[in-house]
Amino acid sequence: MKKTVNIVWWGIWWLASAILLAKDGYDVSVYEKNECLGWRASIFKQKWYTFDMWPSRYLMPDLFEEFFESIWEDINQYLDLQKLSPSYKVFYPDETLKDQSWNFKSMDVYADIDRMAKEFEKMEIGSWAKFKTFLKKSWVQYKIWMEFAKKNYDSILDFFRWDIAWKWLQLNIWTTIDKYVARFFKTRILQKIMQYTTVFLWTAPNQTPALYNIMSHVDFAMGVWYPNWGLHMIAKALEKIWLKYWVKYYLNSELKSVNIDSKQISSIVLADWSVVVWDLFLINADQAWFETAMLPENLQTYNQAYRDKKTFAPSGFIIYAGIDKKLKNLQHHNLYFNDDWTKSFGDIFDRKLLPDDPSIYVSMISKTDPQSAPQWKENLFILVPIPNWINISQQKKSEYRNKIWAIVEKMAGENLVDHIEYEQIFDVADFQKRYNAWNGTALGLAHTMMQTASFRPNNYSKKLKNLFYVWHNTNPGIWVPMVILSAMLVKERINQKIR
Repeated sequence: MKKTVNIVWWGIWWLASAILLAKDGYDVSVYEKNECLGWRASIFKQKWYTFDMWPSRYLMPDLFEEFFESIWEDINQYLDLQKLSPSYKVFYPDETLKDQSWNFKSMDVYADIDRMAKEFEKMEIGSWAKFKTFLKKSWVQYKIWMEFAKKNYDSILDFFRWDIAWKWLQLNIWTTIDKYVARFFKTRILQKIMQYTTVFLWTAPNQTPALYNIMSHVDFAMGVWYPNWGLHMIAKALEKIWLKYWVKYYLNSELKSVNIDSKQISSIVLADWSVVVWDLFLINADQAWFETAMLPENLQTYNQAYRDKKTFAPSGFIIYAGIDKKLKNLQHHNLYFNDDWTKSFGDIFDRKLLPDDPSIYVSMISKTDPQSAPQWKENLFILVPIPNWINISQQKKSEYRNKIWAIVEKMAGENLVDHIEYEQIFDVADFQKRYNAWNGTALGLAHTMMQTASFRPNNYSKKLKNLFYVWHNTNPGIWVPMVILSAMLVKERINQKIR
């Protein structure tokens, strides 16, 4: 008789988990809290604009191809992928002028090592060779890290083998990425370009282990891609594959409580009071929220005291906006690097303040995908990392929104506020309400040294024998490619412990 698996709340990682488990012979059902699939990779439509609810950055195409091959599918049959050129555009204050607040410089960044080496050399003499050396090391380290990322771990002791320890030491784990990058480059903007991906890991550069310089290989060698119609199309592709395996799913099915018997979950209760009885339970909901809200403390693998000691990723201040004209100065992906990262990250992580001069990510998918906005108009997604667990008054929210628009207008080089046709703000309270995100974090546990690899929470409960976890709080961590791996790892874990 088939083992039954209940998946509570889905995202891309849940969709992937459902396919892998169904393919292995499990009877799978999925219960989703919200109105559509995809979780953070979902979409919404307003006034003829289609908005990705999260940055539309498709990275590490090798991992997606590997996943599709593992389920005997051709990814090209499901996704229409475009490699962006340039990959993104960087804006930064002009340090040669006294009044930096009114002057930006910019640079287009390409997935072309020779081209970018020449650009770096223009900004810092001698950086051409250093850039190439940096990326050679990043490539070696990327291959090593992928070996580690594709395995389940139970403790730090798993690394105490000479062959493993030797590889681990090659990953520069004992220094932070800001110090590592400073060995190669002295110009601040070049340092920021080589560090900025830590912002996408939602960790301050002075807290992020240097092993994450592997993201430079992803950026400059592999490139940034876009699936036509948005990141949500990954979820739609996986949904189509579900049909082959008879996976059942239910929308608007919020979890209310769980019932426990004999050290295992016997059933779950949904908001409409329906009871679901299943053999195994796989939780995609925020792990911190689930354990503290649904389980008594004695059955929590990671309790409140544990979480109080951890560093959680920031939240986000997001603006979705439809602009009633075309913009010439913005690319598909755009990044504004503020002048003082130390102060900005200190505001976010230490002082719990809204950064006065925030770094900003702006996505304009209508540059690549005209279907996302009406003709002659643009679709903007604006994201600013802000502290989690912060209450923002309506007045403060309005003031901060104006501050952000002032910076984005300088990036665009033209007036935008008077051309806003649609606008919606999404912040800490929305992350908590829509995703039950712990403290309103945008992405769970940050990637500090002591929250990497085996130091991240495991993908199974140590107190309840039929409870498992997938998503970015577990190994290997944050971002869509990593949580695809998380789905593959939890499938192996379930097979190991159940069969």
